[in-house]
Amino acid sequence: MRNRILPLLLFLLAAALPGLSGCAQVNSAYKETKTFYHTHINRPSTLNTQERTVLDDPQRALVQSIMPIDEELTKLEKALDALGTPPDAEAAANLLRRFPWLSGLSMVAPDGTLGASIPGTPLKQLDYSTLLELAPKALPRDLRASVQDTPLGPEILIARPFLQEDQLQLLLVATFDFRALLPFASSPGDFIVRSADVLIWSGDMDYASTPLASIDWEQYLKEHSDGVLSNENGSMMWITRYLGGRPLVFASPLN
Repeated sequence: MRNRILPLLLFLLAAALPGLSGCAQVNSAYKETKTFYHTHINRPSTLNTQERTVLDDPQRALVQSIMPIDEELTKLEKALDALGTPPDAEAAANLLRRFPWLSGLSMVAPDGTLGASIPGTPLKQLDYSTLLELAPKALPRDLRASVQDTPLGPEILIARPFLQEDQLQLLLVATFDFRALLPFASSPGDFIVRSADVLIWSGDMDYASTPLASIDWEQYLKEHSDGVLSNENGSMMWITRYLGGRPLVFASPLN
């Protein structure tokens, strides 16, 4: 299973290091950030305890601001994974109380038809059939995700499949607007979030003027998972965080 800890922390820390100019310095900052990340936040099975990276207070505050968003997503993923059977009305209501940032829960048939849902009439018109297609390298039992643009703003769908002898019987779909997670971040204007085909959150930036805007992300993500992009307006470091087998791009300016 893919590591679900938010890799955005790595480049946000690197972005916060002052005085970066040139690829060599960016790579150095990224390596130092990765060392800090694996030393203090997400310890791997093998750890070099001789290496430490000391962060200034503003850098640490930025990490601590972003981390709760990933923690909420990870809690939701684990809660959905832990379901042995489709939830009844009481269990579904408890799940919504546990994750108040969710827009709702829906039961979806194997043909994509919407069944029971909370609320009874979803606010946004969504295409649940996109969740019937497995992500590359995904197993039938793995969580699935989709990001859809709507007149009321982007919506993220994450689905827990219920199978019988590897045949899909039902999808439990949790939906949310990423903006509902922004209160967990102290500086939500400082980063951009997008999927391969949908701009989810542009922060306080003019997305069209950023180096991200010129990229065909659907193609680019087939060969890249992180990096630095630049144009005449500046440079941005980006990295992916997988949700339901689908990559979400998180990017932050290098300045």
